[in-house]
Amino acid sequence: MHYGFFDDQNREYVIERPDTPVSWTNYLGVKDLCTVISNNAGGYSFYRQAQHHRITRFRPNAVPLDRPGHYVYLRDDETGEYWSLSWQPVGLNLTKATYQCRHGLSYSKFSSKYQGITGEQLLFIPVDDEVELWDVKIKNNTDRPRRLSVFSYLEFSFHHVDIDNQNFQMSLYASGSSYQDGIIEYDFFYEPWTYHYFTANFEPDSYDGLRDRFLGPYRTESNPIAVEKGHCSNSSELGGNHCAALHKALTLAPGEEKRLIFMLGVGDRANGGKMRAKYSDFANVDHAFAELKAYWHDKLENLQCRTPHGGFNSMINTWNPYQAETCVVWSRFASFIEVGGRSGLGYRDTAQDIMSVPHTNPAKVRQRIVELLRAQVSSGYGLHLFEPEHFDPNRPPAPKFQSPTVVPEPETGSLVHGLEDTCSDDHLWLVPSVCQYVKETGDHAFFAERIPFADEGEATVYEHLKKALDFSAEQVGPNGICKGLRADWNDCLNLGGGESAMVTFLHYWALR
Repeated sequence: MHYGFFDDQNREYVIERPDTPVSWTNYLGVKDLCTVISNNAGGYSFYRQAQHHRITRFRPNAVPLDRPGHYVYLRDDETGEYWSLSWQPVGLNLTKATYQCRHGLSYSKFSSKYQGITGEQLLFIPVDDEVELWDVKIKNNTDRPRRLSVFSYLEFSFHHVDIDNQNFQMSLYASGSSYQDGIIEYDFFYEPWTYHYFTANFEPDSYDGLRDRFLGPYRTESNPIAVEKGHCSNSSELGGNHCAALHKALTLAPGEEKRLIFMLGVGDRANGGKMRAKYSDFANVDHAFAELKAYWHDKLENLQCRTPHGGFNSMINTWNPYQAETCVVWSRFASFIEVGGRSGLGYRDTAQDIMSVPHTNPAKVRQRIVELLRAQVSSGYGLHLFEPEHFDPNRPPAPKFQSPTVVPEPETGSLVHGLEDTCSDDHLWLVPSVCQYVKETGDHAFFAERIPFADEGEATVYEHLKKALDFSAEQVGPNGICKGLRADWNDCLNLGGGESAMVTFLHYWALR
C-alpha cells in the first residue's frame, strides 16, 4: 500500500494517506524541550526527561491510537460542523476530506482541505527558546464569507510518569490551572519551581483549563462538547485533570487567509508573557523556523554523497544522520514504544549512537562521552542504565519537593550496581566511540582530561579506556574467552554462567 514518499528537495517525508497501520512519529526540539508527535498530531511533550519532566499526557498502547495530542479544531459556525487540521482526532471520511502530514527535520506540518477551507498547522521548537510553536494558517477558498471558530487542545500531564498513572487520591489534587491575560498557567504544587503555560498571539474569545469541561462527560477528543457548542466554558481550578484550550472566532472573506500562533512553553505566566510578546510577531516565527532549517542544513552539509541509487542518497544524506542524532540527544526512552517509564542513558546504546555523528555534532558527542566515563566504575565496567546528572560533580543541588515522598531523590551510591547486574559488552564500546571522536575532531588532548569514576577516584580518559580493556581481560571463562556476565549485546541471553564469543571479538577489536 502507498502511504507517502520522501521529498528529498525539502528533506521531508510526506504522508498522503493518514490511516497508517501504526503511528509514524517525529521528534521536535534539539536541546531541552522535546515533543514526540505522530502523523496525526498525537503525542506528548517533556522537558529534558520523559519520566521526570512530563508536560503533556499520552496514553500508550491505547484505543484509539496515539491519543491525546496537540490538536487544532475548526468549526463552521454557520452549520455547526467541525473537523481537525490533522486527520485525527475527529477522523473525517477520507473520501470527503484531504489530509497530509510532512515530517521534516525537527518539525511536522499538518494540512487539510474540507468544505472549501484549507488549514495548516506547523509544529516546531525554536533552537534557542523553550517553547513549542503552532503556526496555524486558515484560508477561505470559497466565493462567500465564512464564519469559523478555531480551538486548540492539549492535555497537561502530571510531572512524573508514575504520578500520572497511579495514586490519584494524591495526583488529582497536586496540580492546578489558572487563566489571566490570555495565558493558561499550569502549576505543580509539590514542585515549587515547575510551571508550564499555553498562550496565543490573540485575545481568546473563550478558554478551558479543565479537560473534562472541554471534552464533556463520556466524550473523547473526537467529539469535544466545547467544539460542538462553539465555545469553551472558561474553566480552571485547583485539582483535577487539566488542558489548554483557547478559542477564537474568525470571519474570512473570499480568498482571505488568517494566521494564528499558539505557544506551549516551560516556565510561569511571566515567562509565557515574554514568549507571547516575541512570537506574536510573525517575523520572529519565520526567523525561528528558518534558523531551525539552517541548523540541520549546516550539519548535514558536512557529509553529502551522490550515487546512482536515489534511496541510498536519501538515507545517507538526510535520514540516517537525523535518526542517529535524534537518538544521541533524546536517548531511547522517549517514543511511542518507550513512553518514559524509565529514563536516562543506556550505556551501550549511547556509546554506539555517538560513533555516527561526531562530524555533525562534536560538542554533543563529547558531552555524552564524558557522561559515559563518569558512569564507569573504577574496576572498569559501565552502569548499564544511568541518569547522567546523578554523576555530574558540577550539578547544582536539586530543588527539594515540598512533599519528598512524592518522587524521592535517589542517593548516588545506590545507583552503582555490582557485577551481577553488569553487561559484558557495555564498557568496551567506550574505546571505539572515543577513538572515533578524536579521529574526527583532532582533539588529542581529550585523552589526558581527568574524569571521575561512578564509585570512587578519577583518572584520565586514556586510563578509563585501559580499565575497560583490563576488566574484560580479567573476566574470562574456562575456555579463555570473555564471560557473558548478566548478558552481552543480546540482553535476552541473560541466564548467566556463559561465555560470549561476541564480546571476545569486540574486546579484540577494541584492543586493536
